[in-house]
Amino acid sequence: MLDTSLPENSGLEIRILGPLDIQVGSRRMELRAPRLQATLGLLLLRADEIVPVQHLVESIWEDAVPSDPSNQVAACVSMLRRSFRKFGVNKELLITQSPGYRFVAEGVRLDTSTVRRLRSLAQTHIDADDPLSALPLVKEALSLWRGPVLSGISRRIWAPEVHRWEEEYVSLRNLCSSIQLALGQHEELIAELTVFAQQHPLLEHPRVTLMQALARSGRQADALQIYRDTVALLRDELGVSPGEELQKVHQQILRGSEFSAPRQQSTFPPTGAKPASSAPCQLPSDLAEFTGRVDEINRIKSFLVPASGSVPLVSLVGPGGTGKTALAVHSSHQLRSVFTDGQLYVNLRGMSDDPVSPDEALARFLRELRLPGPIPEALDERAEVFRSLLADRRILIVLDDASDPHQVLPLIPGTGTCAVIVTSRARLTTLPSTHVLELDVFHQTQAVTLLGRLVGDQRISAEPDIALQLIEYCGRLPLAVRILGAKLASKPHWSLRKASLRLADERRRLDELTHESLEVRANLELSRQGISPAARKLFRRLALVTAADFAEWVCSPLTDLPLPEAEDLLEELLDARLIDVVSPEDAGQHRYRMHDLVRLYALEQVTDLEPREERTAALTRLGLTTLALANRAHRAVCGGDFAVVHNLAQPPSVPSEILDRVGSDPLNWYETDRGTITALCQQLSEQGQDELSWDLAATSRCLFSLRFHFDDWQSTHEGALEAARVRGNERGAAAMLLGLGDLYLTKRNYEQAIPLLEESQRLFEQVGDDHGHALALRKAACADRVQGRFAQALSRWDVCLPILQRAHDIEAQGQVLRWMGQTFLETGEYEQAEKFLLEARTVVDGFEGRSAAQVRLSLGEYHLFSGNLEQAAEEFTWGLEATLRNGDLSGQCYAFYGLGQLDLHHNELTQAESRLSLARDLARRIQDPLLESFVILGLASVKKEQKDTDTASALLAEGLSICHRMGARAHAKRFQAALTALRPA
Repeated sequence: MLDTSLPENSGLEIRILGPLDIQVGSRRMELRAPRLQATLGLLLLRADEIVPVQHLVESIWEDAVPSDPSNQVAACVSMLRRSFRKFGVNKELLITQSPGYRFVAEGVRLDTSTVRRLRSLAQTHIDADDPLSALPLVKEALSLWRGPVLSGISRRIWAPEVHRWEEEYVSLRNLCSSIQLALGQHEELIAELTVFAQQHPLLEHPRVTLMQALARSGRQADALQIYRDTVALLRDELGVSPGEELQKVHQQILRGSEFSAPRQQSTFPPTGAKPASSAPCQLPSDLAEFTGRVDEINRIKSFLVPASGSVPLVSLVGPGGTGKTALAVHSSHQLRSVFTDGQLYVNLRGMSDDPVSPDEALARFLRELRLPGPIPEALDERAEVFRSLLADRRILIVLDDASDPHQVLPLIPGTGTCAVIVTSRARLTTLPSTHVLELDVFHQTQAVTLLGRLVGDQRISAEPDIALQLIEYCGRLPLAVRILGAKLASKPHWSLRKASLRLADERRRLDELTHESLEVRANLELSRQGISPAARKLFRRLALVTAADFAEWVCSPLTDLPLPEAEDLLEELLDARLIDVVSPEDAGQHRYRMHDLVRLYALEQVTDLEPREERTAALTRLGLTTLALANRAHRAVCGGDFAVVHNLAQPPSVPSEILDRVGSDPLNWYETDRGTITALCQQLSEQGQDELSWDLAATSRCLFSLRFHFDDWQSTHEGALEAARVRGNERGAAAMLLGLGDLYLTKRNYEQAIPLLEESQRLFEQVGDDHGHALALRKAACADRVQGRFAQALSRWDVCLPILQRAHDIEAQGQVLRWMGQTFLETGEYEQAEKFLLEARTVVDGFEGRSAAQVRLSLGEYHLFSGNLEQAAEEFTWGLEATLRNGDLSGQCYAFYGLGQLDLHHNELTQAESRLSLARDLARRIQDPLLESFVILGLASVKKEQKDTDTASALLAEGLSICHRMGARAHAKRFQAALTALRPA
């Protein structure tokens, strides 16, 4: 069996039950920056969960959100990673996982994980009627609290998690008190509860237990004084009377009668409590291999408390196969000693074609309760008789697989001495007094534990990595893991590897996940049958979307329906738990996903029921809609449809309701739907839709470039390039070669960039596309410039500039004029530099693309060289504000570099170093070694002015090495000259 205990000898220990405390071995790691504390705090509170970027933004800045929050969150995560690595923690703790980040708690001694483990172990002893062994575990858990959760760091978004841990502390204290009271440890309990009751004066239950302990110790007068003090406190502070439990204990003390701990607040069955021998018990047998769900079981026990008020009802909600029935039955067996008058159970078959009606369910219950005389005919009469028979009796009712509230409401008792557990795939929102528990798939540890209990720990230990692979093939769905385990148990001659090889084929996976009467496919079919025909069509077509998650707008082109109608169908799938919500609305838009096994089932459906032509048409509509939205985002970045070539077809149109919903913030749309773009490009390429594939990739290129998403850039372009070549599409191939050449140019890999750009030029020229040829030529000239071939670069730009002017490509014109100006600046031809930079400014005047900011930054550099420092400061400041608005990280880096150079001229060395260091961090973050080398040169100048020649020399040597690696010969000469000047004569 895999070791699922916490690593007691791990070198990293993190405590959040109190002030944040990070210990690496014997060293304490300090996080002083509030932004880093806020980032790590939320990730730790939700350890092993994906925390959306938007939640981290709210945690860090609350209402004062900056213009580029996603990038700044990424910077915070990067700094945290560096901090951990600096302290020798080489394990990757902070994982980037769409739509945010996840803290990996495995291998870390995290106090909240320890609390959960201790509570689970204690509950195991309690369930085994061994409270004496449970007590030290509970006390150890309580000892881990050192104060309020993350005290000293407070964030609004943390409130639910912080409150949950506050409640956990109170719950553990109550559990500890219940055990101590049951064991007769009255004196110790009195000492502890006296302090606890003072710290939490408005909690009644600790005072109830304290009164009981005092009375059992012969201190009835002190117990009665506690009651009087509590009555006065509740009246003065809240204006209410004491609760029923407190009053009941008060009366027992006054009567001097022997009493036991009130059952309603105990989290474990009283020792020796037995159900009545004649009580009905219709519960199915409990699963011997039942695993996990400890928190849910504890919450069910705490909710289902016999009382005199309303009927307590727990609703277990979740997709098919998540183990709702198993949890309901397991919990009900544990509660038999509380509900001593019986347990009733009915499978309502709500998702089947033949559901059990309330009339039939009541008839079964009335027969089981031995109703004297005939069963009434009318539903209302049956319900009235049922409530009468259950009045003031302790009976637990389990209503399994309910479809809607109408099926459940007649079966609810009338008195609070009874309780009800309902399982359903949809939320039954109109049921009274309901506590809803949402079930999801297992965590990795729970899934491996269940598999081990079914197949034996030795088989898991023999192939631990394969075991992990198997549960991922099952999507950690409890039903799938149970089927796989049962199948392996029946085939002891199979290795886990053999099972893994059979499950690896997605086309056969659902066939493999069947054993005897258990079948994942049949379980999913029940959910599918319960939805409308239109929703079924959307369900199967969503299987065509291979992205990890998707937004609501995707449903409209897939179904060819208006967005509101498509959204209604999506909600129907959500209610049937065939899809899940994976991010909240405040993340910008809802995101949805299909469980892996559900998608495989939907893929079977769409393949069997829809002709290839219909599937292709649906995917094409989705691709065209995505292209239109990508083009909108491209226009926002480039100021128009500039610096890009499209296929020659009519540009796609998008319904206004989609544009209104997701097009109002195009860059945010890109950030959230980047996975959709990348996956669609790949699918369209594989299906031979080369025209749509390469157009989508080309249109998204500037978006990939702006955010430095190199992997998406490369995969989309390489896939579309292959598709274009297969179909002999030379223009599409030229566009993709241009994009790939630009990618390697951006990564400063000139040796790979130049051949791609030259082939792109040749193909564009061959198909007669002058605009495409000019776009490729201008990029090839950039490589010439960096490698010191200034004359060739200028010659190429001279050729492409009039073509770009005829094409009215303002973005590309501004870029070329700016690059020409920068080149003359580097060669010392300042008049020519000024001429081209001013012409570039004229071209982009009033232009909203990012070229406008880049031109202003280049003008700032010109004024810096010319000694016009005031004008330089104006240009750099304007450029910084513009790049912060449009999220251009490269531009921000240039701006901070320029402002740092100005500080250096003004001899403000501390500020210069600060700004240049920030610029270097940005250059590293966007993986731009050329830009980093510029900044290093500035930092070396600062160190030289500070008389720190050793550091200056080291920086210059580092920058020279970067230039050599890139092949940036012209820039390398500047470093060599600076090194020579630094050495003493």
